[in-house]
Amino acid sequence: MLPATLFIFYFITLLVALMALMKAKKIDISPITTTFIYAYKVLFGCIYGYIFLKFYRGDDTWMYHRESLLQYQKLFHHPIDFVKDFLPYSSSQTFNYYIQDLEYWSITKLLAIFNIFSRGNYYINVLFFDFIAMIGLLLIYKLIYSFFTNKKWLLIFVLFFLPVTTFWLSGIRTEALLLLSMSVALYYSHKWFNQRKKVSYLIYIMLGLIGCFILRAQSLLVFVPAFFCLTLCWKKENRSIYYFASVYIICICFFLGSILISSENNLSIPVIKRQQEFFKLHGNTSFNLDSLQPSINSFIKILPQSFSNTFLRPFVWEAKGALQIFSALDIILFWILLFIALFFHEKKWKQILNSPLLLLFIFYGISQIILIGYVVPFPGAIVRYKAIPELFLFLIIISVFDFEHFLSSIKKSNKS
Repeated sequence: MLPATLFIFYFITLLVALMALMKAKKIDISPITTTFIYAYKVLFGCIYGYIFLKFYRGDDTWMYHRESLLQYQKLFHHPIDFVKDFLPYSSSQTFNYYIQDLEYWSITKLLAIFNIFSRGNYYINVLFFDFIAMIGLLLIYKLIYSFFTNKKWLLIFVLFFLPVTTFWLSGIRTEALLLLSMSVALYYSHKWFNQRKKVSYLIYIMLGLIGCFILRAQSLLVFVPAFFCLTLCWKKENRSIYYFASVYIICICFFLGSILISSENNLSIPVIKRQQEFFKLHGNTSFNLDSLQPSINSFIKILPQSFSNTFLRPFVWEAKGALQIFSALDIILFWILLFIALFFHEKKWKQILNSPLLLLFIFYGISQIILIGYVVPFPGAIVRYKAIPELFLFLIIISVFDFEHFLSSIKKSNKS
């Protein structure tokens, strides 16, 4: 009885806090809609925990929870040790393992703080976790709202109610906090370049980028070129596409050029090592993925596999289990919306896509998903890793989608 009472109490308390935050940030979403959004996200967060406990032996989300219970005890009885875990164990500890430790401790110690209020209940912790995760989505909403003034409900649906992305970004995992870190960096860079410059804005930008580094350093390496282009373009929107195209061409040439200079020490080695790490793991299902080699031909050869594994698969007929079927339907929806948007697009679609923020969504989204395809052979991991870039690409599609024209065409065809 007590957990249920606490759950209801904290849900109402956090919902009120969320509405107060939205009022302070002048985010135009009604209280009723906000209630549905938060309840929907928490529901998916709880379903996430239940599914992985019952069918997948807990997975990482319950591992984080179990460790957080130990960290909760350490917080009270050995607070100095609680903080010292963020430091390297020894000088011999490699950089990669230290970064992995930072990600692990950041999540488990955050949950340990939640345990003070939740009495160690996983599902109550979901309330606190999704409250924080909601902030990232709301900052994105605030940033891109101007592109959706006549499609507000479509924006709200894609950002807050799209089943697959909501599912993966509501569970207690890294992705939700990673999106928050990215959102903070994007939101305050916009304020820094378009409003009066404040030191606090710069601090928030740095905290956002540091958060990306701690939570998933590989994603930061893909995010930085797009973010760099964004900072160049905030006040030069008419030339945004040239900046993005130039920087990405330079990055690609630099990456491939390093392979030509040295086959042993080049920028492809971390990607190859990451792929090999995944090959050592065992999953219930995996896609065909050839081993990368430190050569340009290898990356060109495997590119179709990377694209297919992330943008096309799993196909419905090869999906195994509810989550893979869920993912297959999501991919179908993505391509249907994309093709419809090609025929029913806004008249000013070129102007829309010249926005630095939307170009960041495009360039980061595609490059991140392609990189995932290069290194990850497991469909379950792929769909989780690509949740953020996929959400960005969905936002791009609906930003140019002329929904009213589409509906009117359907009505005309029905009458005829």
